[in-house]
Amino acid sequence: MFHQPSRRLFLSSVAGALGTSFASAWGQEPNKAGDFPPPEPIPAVTLGPTLKTHPIQRTANGYVNPANGKGAYNERWIDASVLPRDKQGIWVVDFAYRPLRILTIDDSKGRRPVHYLYYQVINRTGQPRFFVPQFTLVTDTGKRYEDTVLPQAVKMIGNREDPLITNLYGAVNITGMIPPSNKQGVEDAVFGVAIWDGVDPHADKLSIYVRGLSDGYRTDPAPVEGGKPVVRYKALQIDFQRRGDEHDLKEREISLAEPPFDWTYR
Repeated sequence: MFHQPSRRLFLSSVAGALGTSFASAWGQEPNKAGDFPPPEPIPAVTLGPTLKTHPIQRTANGYVNPANGKGAYNERWIDASVLPRDKQGIWVVDFAYRPLRILTIDDSKGRRPVHYLYYQVINRTGQPRFFVPQFTLVTDTGKRYEDTVLPQAVKMIGNREDPLITNLYGAVNITGMIPPSNKQGVEDAVFGVAIWDGVDPHADKLSIYVRGLSDGYRTDPAPVEGGKPVVRYKALQIDFQRRGDEHDLKEREISLAEPPFDWTYR
């Protein structure tokens, strides 16, 4: 009978000999520490499709398409600088929009007006950003509307605003990665449109809240004792005012309020 230490020594010797014998039988050298092949690289995680961009040259109140030199005007660019009340280290993409407009459509629900906001997004953060925008329209009559899926309207709006923009995104396909725009003198812009159906014609003030332009957020204390804290996300608020007859809506009666926009948390 082996003593315990001798038994362990014997078994380790046998295991070593067998390992050497099997390796030699197959014409291979026994494995040594560090001889194993490295693991396969972990593939990069893609959160969504890469959104297609169009090269533009930004101007003070719009952009110029370098492909034909034609310009688009009556736009407002939003300052994407991080504010003192924001957490440091957040990112914010550039955003531009045209005035709120009205388009008459005719589909299975009948002939009616819809409101829309034509916009561009430019990623100047240096990294690809996952874009999941949320466009909410709120009226002074207490109504709330979310960006709706109307592919027919998206096509009509594209032809009206700029037929040269071949990739105009709507609510159904706007989610995806925005590549960084790093060129000098030319911006790579994603073009999109938000559409609201059935907006209350009696409303005199229309506020649009845009979430998804930043990863900024804040946590507010619980509104009631024992409740949960409330997480609010950085959002752009754009205010419009409307004057006119609710029975005869005209887009020329819609104008920017003063101040026209503000960054908020909601």
